[in-house]
Amino acid sequence: MKYLSYWDKLSEERRPIILYGTGNGADKILNACENYNIKVSGVFASDGFVRDRYFRDMKVFSHDEIRRTFGDDIVVLPAFGTVRDDVIDFFCKLDSLHDMIIPEVPLYGGGIFDGEHLDAEYSKLETVYNALSDEYSRELFADVIRFRLTGKLQYLSRCEAVRDSYKAMPFSNRVETALDGGAFKGDSAADMLASFPNIKRIFALEPDPSTFKKLSLFADSTEGAVVPVNAALSDRVGESDCVSSGSRGSGISGRNRRAKNIVIRTETVDSICHDEKIDFLKLDVEGFEREALKGASNTLRRDRPALAVSLYHRTDDITDLALLSAELLGKCRMYLRRPKCIPMWDLTLFADPV
Repeated sequence: MKYLSYWDKLSEERRPIILYGTGNGADKILNACENYNIKVSGVFASDGFVRDRYFRDMKVFSHDEIRRTFGDDIVVLPAFGTVRDDVIDFFCKLDSLHDMIIPEVPLYGGGIFDGEHLDAEYSKLETVYNALSDEYSRELFADVIRFRLTGKLQYLSRCEAVRDSYKAMPFSNRVETALDGGAFKGDSAADMLASFPNIKRIFALEPDPSTFKKLSLFADSTEGAVVPVNAALSDRVGESDCVSSGSRGSGISGRNRRAKNIVIRTETVDSICHDEKIDFLKLDVEGFEREALKGASNTLRRDRPALAVSLYHRTDDITDLALLSAELLGKCRMYLRRPKCIPMWDLTLFADPV
């Protein structure tokens, strides 16, 4: 093996390793630590979530209690993601006080990106890097690899607002009709309406029934510009089991502990757009981007829309989805962008057909 990751180094760490957070992400990270023979010595939560409780047989402390018990020469592993500025500021404080490593485990399956994975996938990673069309994208791609090997906060600094990314794309003036796969409450559709000056209609798909109600309320405020569709995107039309949580984790394989299992309708991009020309296709569909792309093959061939495809739900997305997008769309320019968040989530591939 040529490369070592923080997983390898943590297995030899002699300082106390402390987990920050107690949710689903913490479960996944503890499971990964067990697989790498990494000993976790304690866990803490934000002050409002401490209470008198245990997590995986460890008493949940506050950060101050952890410092009194173990001192400051510890390794802190945050176990959740955030876009909130106040929480990001606290992450920066933790990084200044301790040795903070931000673990990344795949949201919806697949192996962990470690040194062995980098060895095995190096050729594909190099292919995608070389296919990117601007220096910013290549630098961001390098940051992704560095972050996945080190877990260091510094590699998350290259980011910009979604609307800034949309406005900067060379296709922004060409978009009149869009399909928003994974529309949530309408926030991504709102970004499109604010960023694409000639946009007239957005088909917005959201499978979670409770979230769809909020999406519909937003659509009502757009005077028909947003057309809400209560369905999930897949590679076939039909039905599927769905995990409904009312959160961004809802979908065919959701991850929220409060979720419930339901049956939802599935559509393909081709079935939605069979008689409608699409200029822009956005796919953030909770790990089902591959299926959604395959269900868009006719539309991609006929209309050659610009794409925005999420590359962060599974470990191999950064290579496999980028290569699949280029294969299905044909000759295109490819860009990589992400908004401000922790960890390396919301990473998006933009593909502009030429």
